[in-house]
Amino acid sequence: MDFCRTVIHVVQPGDTFYRLAQHYQTTVPDIIMRNPGVNPYNLQVGTRLRICSGRIEDPLQKDELDLNNDMREAWAQHGFWGTLYLLSMYYALPNMEAILERLKESPDEIAEVFAKFYSQAMVSQLKTLLQEHVQLTGELMKALRDGESERAEQVEQEWHQNADRIARMLSSANADYNYEQLAQMLNMHLDLMKRQMTTDLNNQYEEFVTATDENNAHLIELADELTEGLIKQFYQSQR
Repeated sequence: MDFCRTVIHVVQPGDTFYRLAQHYQTTVPDIIMRNPGVNPYNLQVGTRLRICSGRIEDPLQKDELDLNNDMREAWAQHGFWGTLYLLSMYYALPNMEAILERLKESPDEIAEVFAKFYSQAMVSQLKTLLQEHVQLTGELMKALRDGESERAEQVEQEWHQNADRIARMLSSANADYNYEQLAQMLNMHLDLMKRQMTTDLNNQYEEFVTATDENNAHLIELADELTEGLIKQFYQSQR
């Protein structure tokens, strides 16, 4: 079986899918498949592309792929259940409590990926911060739903402060994590999640779908960025 590791390529002037396929030892159709919505004939500088880079047969690199898959799965589940909880809360569905209990498992799932590399104390701290993130997400949803603008503003500020603390903690544990970049990516997730909340409340359903798609794609990019930092810290020295 052939394996590949997904990389994020930021489009530069002169880039084409053909040149990128040659550089990363993949194919143009594969790049197109992994980047829906990107026009291959009109690449915009700064666009972030997901590219499956080359053939990987080395067992160590298979471990890296497994790590990437685990990280992606954990963050994808977080986004999925967060969206379901939003819809359940806003439409007063009877499954709301069950979905909330499932959403509360996502901090454990994300922290478990890091547990293979860091101390129990550090992983416990990460889990606590992620639990706070989930709690604040629910509080912001409720405040916006109920029209409590002052409360929503206060919770949103705490929400972003929590994201900054997560970025700070991770960058302190891993010199290959850039605090500013991680903080920006985590806060972008919050901005996209808020767009989901507000567009659904305002019956802007097409915009809600767009925001949901963008948030899901962004969480994959975040997972890839976190994976890359772990690979640099723990695997590259073994090559």
